[in-house]
Amino acid sequence: MTLSEMPETATRPSAWARLLQGRSSGTISLAIGLLSIASVLCLRYPAWLTTPDLRPHYNMDLLRLVLALAMGVGATFGLAAVVLDRRRRQGALGLCGVLLAMLLGGPYVPYEDFDQARTWVGLDWFVLDLFFTGCTFILLERILPRVAPDQPVLRDGWQLDLGYFAVNHLLIGAFLLISNHFAHDVFGWAINGWLQAQVEALPGVVRFLLVILAADAVEYASHRAYHEVPWLWRLHAVHHSPQHMDWLSGSRLHVLEVLFTRSLILLPIFLLGFPQDTVFAYIIFVSVQGVLIHSNIAMDLGWLRYVIVTPQFHHWHHASDEEALDRNYCAHTPLWDLVFRTYHQPKDRWPQHYGTVKPIPGGFFRQLLYPLSGPVELLTGKREG
Repeated sequence: MTLSEMPETATRPSAWARLLQGRSSGTISLAIGLLSIASVLCLRYPAWLTTPDLRPHYNMDLLRLVLALAMGVGATFGLAAVVLDRRRRQGALGLCGVLLAMLLGGPYVPYEDFDQARTWVGLDWFVLDLFFTGCTFILLERILPRVAPDQPVLRDGWQLDLGYFAVNHLLIGAFLLISNHFAHDVFGWAINGWLQAQVEALPGVVRFLLVILAADAVEYASHRAYHEVPWLWRLHAVHHSPQHMDWLSGSRLHVLEVLFTRSLILLPIFLLGFPQDTVFAYIIFVSVQGVLIHSNIAMDLGWLRYVIVTPQFHHWHHASDEEALDRNYCAHTPLWDLVFRTYHQPKDRWPQHYGTVKPIPGGFFRQLLYPLSGPVELLTGKREG
């Protein structure tokens, strides 16, 4: 048998080889190089760069192993990019990033006792969430049926969404500080010890369902206000501005909206006194579902579409099609949309268009200032055309 007569599967390179030889090898190397530097900085300066509430849950041996493996993968992809001339510059920068991470101590930086700094940024939360969520959902969006089959991973607007992802993760400390002060200082008087004791006595599963319903009730009310109050809509329009939906697009949130929403959703959790394990389970659920419902994954959950918010449900919320405007405000379960008749989820159809009906400015800083134009126009008497 000649080479030309051999079966196609016998000569086809493996998926790993195709990835190394592809144009994405340089991009992957650069991403891993930058994340490696950030990870090592977290190990060297945990008092300033890591999240106090997350540290007790870390398995440091496992994290060091993951970092070492990731750095090896990044170096491999960087070499492949340089040798094969596949985005050579990105591959070279990725190699430099891995090398710098090694010079800073790599995964072997000792993790010693330290005094917690008064101010800190959540660099660890940014790195972990981007690495694990990104790897998981990029893979799922490649192997599962997609809403937009031809949409690339690095689609239009991904840099802006990644910028929002970074800022809103790094500022987690400020968000937690302000929202906790808001709950304790403004609503501390409303705490009822008897009510909190009843909630704590409930079975764990019931507490979990209750926290979802309570938080989603606040989410529904605040979300609807974002759409119906003109100035709040300017704030929320930033989140609706992406014209492509995927795992990263949901990160495009104005910092003030993140602060307002988290402060409000904390209230029922604070007032009802949910124990730490219930809150932790809720945070995990929200973190996964919040990414899933924005993702480019065409899921059909059958009758569960009336129980849990799905990608199709939330895609319709982000649609600029006339039939979908101001619908589907819930984040976890469509219950409140069903109750208040704002539910819209056609069984076999997905939206045709995404984004705001009227475009808003592009760029992080222009969008950061965009909500302020509303009050200015009210004072000057100007209106949008």
